[in-house]
Amino acid sequence: MTGTLGYPDMLAKLRAGMQRIFVFLANAAFGLFVAAAAVLTLLAAAFIGLMLALAAVFLRFSRPRRRSSGDGAPLEARRSGDGWVIEL
Repeated sequence: MTGTLGYPDMLAKLRAGMQRIFVFLANAAFGLFVAAAAVLTLLAAAFIGLMLALAAVFLRFSRPRRRSSGDGAPLEARRSGDGWVIEL
Protein backbone atom coordinates (compact mmCIF):
# COMPACT_ATOMS: atom_id res chain seq x y z
CA MET A 1 0.00 0.00 0.00
CA THR A 2 1.39 3.30 -1.05
CA GLY A 3 0.65 6.37 1.02
CA THR A 4 0.22 9.92 -0.10
CA LEU A 5 1.21 12.99 1.79
CA GLY A 6 -2.22 14.58 1.39
CA TYR A 7 -1.16 17.49 -0.80
CA PRO A 8 -4.13 18.76 -2.83
CA ASP A 9 -3.98 18.66 -6.58
CA MET A 10 -2.52 22.09 -7.30
CA LEU A 11 -3.66 22.16 -10.94
CA ALA A 12 -7.31 21.46 -10.03
CA LYS A 13 -7.20 24.12 -7.33
CA LEU A 14 -5.72 26.66 -9.77
CA ARG A 15 -8.32 25.77 -12.39
CA ALA A 16 -11.19 26.20 -9.91
CA GLY A 17 -9.83 29.55 -8.78
CA MET A 18 -9.45 30.80 -12.34
CA GLN A 19 -12.97 29.63 -13.15
CA ARG A 20 -14.35 31.57 -10.16
CA ILE A 21 -12.47 34.70 -11.29
CA PHE A 22 -13.76 34.40 -14.86
CA VAL A 23 -17.36 33.87 -13.68
CA PHE A 24 -17.08 36.98 -11.48
CA LEU A 25 -15.64 39.03 -14.35
CA ALA A 26 -18.39 37.83 -16.72
CA ASN A 27 -21.09 38.81 -14.21
CA ALA A 28 -19.46 42.20 -13.63
CA ALA A 29 -19.19 42.83 -17.39
CA PHE A 30 -22.85 41.95 -17.87
CA GLY A 31 -23.84 44.27 -15.03
CA LEU A 32 -21.83 47.11 -16.57
CA PHE A 33 -23.45 46.43 -19.94
CA VAL A 34 -26.94 46.63 -18.45
CA ALA A 35 -26.09 49.86 -16.60
CA ALA A 36 -24.60 51.42 -19.74
CA ALA A 37 -27.64 50.40 -21.80
CA ALA A 38 -29.97 51.98 -19.23
CA VAL A 39 -27.98 55.24 -19.22
CA LEU A 40 -27.87 55.38 -23.02
CA THR A 41 -31.61 54.70 -23.22
CA LEU A 42 -32.25 57.53 -20.75
CA LEU A 43 -30.07 59.92 -22.74
CA ALA A 44 -31.73 58.97 -26.04
CA ALA A 45 -35.22 59.46 -24.58
CA ALA A 46 -34.23 62.85 -23.17
CA PHE A 47 -32.76 63.90 -26.52
CA ILE A 48 -35.89 62.86 -28.41
CA GLY A 49 -38.09 64.69 -25.89
CA LEU A 50 -36.04 67.88 -26.26
CA MET A 51 -36.21 67.65 -30.06
CA LEU A 52 -40.00 67.26 -29.94
CA ALA A 53 -40.35 70.21 -27.57
CA LEU A 54 -38.10 72.34 -29.77
CA ALA A 55 -40.13 71.41 -32.86
CA ALA A 56 -43.34 72.35 -31.03
CA VAL A 57 -41.89 75.74 -30.11
CA PHE A 58 -40.77 76.37 -33.68
CA LEU A 59 -44.18 75.39 -35.03
CA ARG A 60 -45.89 77.64 -32.49
CA PHE A 61 -43.94 80.73 -33.54
CA SER A 62 -43.56 79.96 -37.24
CA ARG A 63 -46.99 81.26 -38.28
CA PRO A 64 -49.67 83.24 -36.51
CA ARG A 65 -52.86 81.56 -35.44
CA ARG A 66 -55.63 81.86 -37.98
CA ARG A 67 -59.09 82.98 -37.03
CA SER A 68 -61.67 80.63 -38.44
CA SER A 69 -64.38 83.11 -39.39
CA GLY A 70 -62.73 86.53 -39.16
CA ASP A 71 -64.67 88.19 -36.35
CA GLY A 72 -64.61 85.31 -33.88
CA ALA A 73 -68.20 84.25 -34.52
CA PRO A 74 -69.05 80.66 -33.66
CA LEU A 75 -69.10 78.09 -36.44
CA GLU A 76 -72.33 76.58 -37.66
CA ALA A 77 -72.57 72.82 -37.61
CA ARG A 78 -75.28 70.49 -38.79
CA ARG A 79 -75.93 66.83 -38.41
CA SER A 80 -75.63 64.68 -41.58
CA GLY A 81 -75.77 60.96 -42.30
CA ASP A 82 -71.99 60.70 -41.95
CA GLY A 83 -71.80 62.70 -38.71
CA TRP A 84 -71.42 66.38 -37.91
CA VAL A 85 -70.50 68.82 -40.71
CA ILE A 86 -69.07 72.28 -40.08
CA GLU A 87 -69.87 74.82 -42.74
CA LEU A 88 -67.48 77.68 -43.23
